[in-house]
Amino acid sequence: MTTVSPELAAPNPIKAGDKFPDGVNFSYVPYTAEKESITSCGIPQIYNASREFANKKVVLFAVPGAFTPGCSARHLPGFIEHLSEIKSKGVDLVVVIAFNDAWVMSAWGKANGIKDELVDTQFSKKIGWTRGERTGRYAMVIDHGKIIYAENEPGTDVTHKSLDVITLFHKASSPASIRAQTLLKQISAHASETATEDQAADHTHQNKLQRTEFELNITEDPPTSDQLRTILEYVGSGAGRAGQIVEGAVDEADALKRLKEDPNRFRRPVVGLSCSPRPSPLSEAC
Repeated sequence: MTTVSPELAAPNPIKAGDKFPDGVNFSYVPYTAEKESITSCGIPQIYNASREFANKKVVLFAVPGAFTPGCSARHLPGFIEHLSEIKSKGVDLVVVIAFNDAWVMSAWGKANGIKDELVDTQFSKKIGWTRGERTGRYAMVIDHGKIIYAENEPGTDVTHKSLDVITLFHKASSPASIRAQTLLKQISAHASETATEDQAADHTHQNKLQRTEFELNITEDPPTSDQLRTILEYVGSGAGRAGQIVEGAVDEADALKRLKEDPNRFRRPVVGLSCSPRPSPLSEAC
């Protein structure tokens, strides 16, 4: 994935079936091991997108700004999570555009573990997909110079996102875990029914409490290291809290070590929440 910053003419809207515009240049800072630190500044380079895209299959998506809450927490992570899946469909390059200069985009890329891909508003202004001075939120697929998918999000939020995931780390022999499983299934079913009703209802006079749908994941597998860190961040890892999650653990580091040595030390049931964003339908367009 590459994070870039564009350069530019008057708005010229594009659509699927069009040729990717000529004269589009992005500026970006190539990743190097010597400049691996997020505080290290490389030298911006010009990327001739019109020329490079002519012989590649490219997924390009744009967000209003680097390090902004919605873009950092939901939009970008969805593409990172599904990067292998997207590239498995013959995609050569995934490009991210935002309302920032090349140095900010470089830092954003490093903060998200992106090393081998671009980041750039001028292009957005050229096609008329902006939000005030900022880049709009849109995506397109370019196949050897031809745009085969293009969509501009109309609202101010990410509309094509998946549900939050609630994971129950389950133990079938535990009465407490069985009760938790039953309760979560009931809540999930009720939330789904309510969401369907809300979508069909007239929101003008809606006065009932809105319930949020979620994806329920029940597993008897132990958590990953990242999942355990998230759980410990929530419950706290001091004053014996870590030992409530992983038997005998005194702090986060000890909990991670003990879980790796013996996954059975993990105390179930435990419920964890994670936001699991996914790319918009452009993944299907690939």
